[in-house]
Amino acid sequence: MRCSGWSSRAIWASSVAAALVLAPSAWAHLSVTPTKVPAGRLVDLTFSAPNADDAAGIDRVTVTPPPGFALDDAEAKPGWTQSRAGGSVTWTGGNIPLREYATFGLRGTVPDRAGTIVFGVVVADRNGTSVPYRVGVEVAGEQTDYGKPALALAVVAAVLALAAFFVALYVWLRPPR
Repeated sequence: MRCSGWSSRAIWASSVAAALVLAPSAWAHLSVTPTKVPAGRLVDLTFSAPNADDAAGIDRVTVTPPPGFALDDAEAKPGWTQSRAGGSVTWTGGNIPLREYATFGLRGTVPDRAGTIVFGVVVADRNGTSVPYRVGVEVAGEQTDYGKPALALAVVAAVLALAAFFVALYVWLRPPR
């Protein structure tokens, strides 16, 4: 059986419509700050977990750091119980009410190499429904600060130029012999 152009378009449109209906709300994505960190440094990351449309409330958030991220500590949140298992941190027992969000913090050391590291985050409600997220953090390579050496070189060049100017002025203005 052969599909016509219209039926292919109809199938495509139906797929897009289904994806839009079944996808979480547009404003309901999980975010992390900062989004860019220096390589090999100890950093504090804050994950903002939303509750876009769950009337039951969100009562579990799990953050799984990527390989190469050395987890040091996790934020203690009043009303939430924190546990660690297999490198992940899970907060349970609290509540993120409908159309609100909560923040969850991690402290750790990022890898020494530049690139993007991706954290896995699972947000779950009281009914056992969970939504997985993947959120990336850009690891920037070390950048050399040339500002101070360039300034020192410019000052030395200015002093030498000024000295050359005064020597030329002296030679030009001195009386002939």
